[in-house]
Amino acid sequence: MALIPIDNVGQVGIVKDINAWQLPNNVWTDGNNIRAEHGAIQKTPGYKEVMASCPVAPYYVTNLVAGTTSFWVVGGLTKIYVHNGSAWTNITRQTGGSDVNYNATAKENWTSTVLGGVLVMSNGYDVPQFWALTNGLPVITTNMADLSNWSASTHYPFSVKAFRSFLIALNVTKAGVAYTSLVKWSHEAATQALPSSWDETSATVDAGEYELADSKGAIVDGLPLADKFMIYKQDSIHVMSYVGSPFIFAFRQLSPNIGAFSKNCIAEFGDKHFILGNGDIYVNDGMKVQSILPHKMRDYLFSSMNGDEAEKSFVAADYGATEMYACYVSSSNVTNVQCDKALVWNWVNNTFTERDLPDLGYMAFGVEGDPLASASWAADTTTWTTNTKQWSTAGASSFFNTAGKSLVMASPTDTKMYRHNTGNTSDGTNMTSYIERTGLTVDESGQPNPSTVKKVLSVWPKMSSSDANTVNVYVGAQMSTEESITWEGPYTFNPDSQSKVPVRVTGKYIGVKFESTGDQTWRLDGYALDLKNAGNRGSKMN
Repeated sequence: MALIPIDNVGQVGIVKDINAWQLPNNVWTDGNNIRAEHGAIQKTPGYKEVMASCPVAPYYVTNLVAGTTSFWVVGGLTKIYVHNGSAWTNITRQTGGSDVNYNATAKENWTSTVLGGVLVMSNGYDVPQFWALTNGLPVITTNMADLSNWSASTHYPFSVKAFRSFLIALNVTKAGVAYTSLVKWSHEAATQALPSSWDETSATVDAGEYELADSKGAIVDGLPLADKFMIYKQDSIHVMSYVGSPFIFAFRQLSPNIGAFSKNCIAEFGDKHFILGNGDIYVNDGMKVQSILPHKMRDYLFSSMNGDEAEKSFVAADYGATEMYACYVSSSNVTNVQCDKALVWNWVNNTFTERDLPDLGYMAFGVEGDPLASASWAADTTTWTTNTKQWSTAGASSFFNTAGKSLVMASPTDTKMYRHNTGNTSDGTNMTSYIERTGLTVDESGQPNPSTVKKVLSVWPKMSSSDANTVNVYVGAQMSTEESITWEGPYTFNPDSQSKVPVRVTGKYIGVKFESTGDQTWRLDGYALDLKNAGNRGSKMN
């Protein structure tokens, strides 16, 4: 009999593409609504409704901080609304005092960009929209309008993004004809102004067009990276570099066979791009593009998607938590068909986990609340590991922004906006979080030994939980890799008053699972198995 410790349980996270019995002891085979960081596993925070009574089913959201106000702009399929911290206002474009509805679709969502403080939005089916500035600031009573000096009222770009002082339109439909490989750029804009021209035929302006015809795939999106602009097609990646007159921009191919899944599937972190591609997830540093999923979660991720709804996928960055979310419609979601699952990558710890989502159209990172509100040190009860607030000065006079920054989620299914990573519940409903490991073959010597039958006598979790709440512990076993694991439990475990969970489980392959279903937090730093060898029996492996 021996007590076998398993530590550093948050080093890797979850791996589903490798057989369980081939994994190191501290790697997990399944889990949901957890984080793997600082060598530990933690229940992830929940979410709660903000900006109540959203007047439109929100498929898109973006944040714009201007002066003393944090604006959250929400794109529905036909309307655009803005929340200024206190109320919603309809800023849909108008003619003669009446709304002129938009033509966005659930699969062809909005994109947005900011040039000189001016918000520009595009959906692929309408003239790009802008929100005008007054004295350098947006005004809540000002409506969106067709982009000034845009090429024509029948030209609809798939995406519009700002780069340097230019606007760049990608994948443009002209009078009903789709030019899916077309890159179109404006003349340079003055400060806090829109470009004065998009006329590529004029010799007096810098506007132009270029056809990326060296691959068959359509352009899906683009995003600046350092001093370059990256253009993502379905099957390739291209670099757009400013070179000045007479050519203005030069183009080269960075990758001939890697592209992006859809629009809004690229996000920046540091000096890199995170890319949800066709069949993989990549990181682009501007020089090379590398996969980060092989032998971890790649096969699982793409087999878990609802293929008919793949265009609704998107990515988002939580910069406070250093996490990237690859959000998708799961194969089990055939009713609401909005993004209900996320594969989460912590780019500092290089860990992968999973989270449930409330049927989202999109989410964005920004300031939810008054961007200038502040309080003292003592008023901040957030732990350092999860704190995203901005601090100023030192010592007793220190203060922080009470709003901080967070992910805000847009759920068209619920017609609600949610603040992510808030509280311990799913907007008041208890959430289930768990972490699971199967296929453990360690014996009483501490070494892997799949041929020996083991008896597990107890589990010793190194665990903490909020408010003396209990967690559920399961222990399972199987005699071969071809049979299903048989679980025993749940065994109720109180980290404040207990040190071990007595069990009686026998098998060659051992499983453990830790779970919570209540309004609580918990953290698992490791665990130990009290086990003894029980002899050898015939074993059959895959």
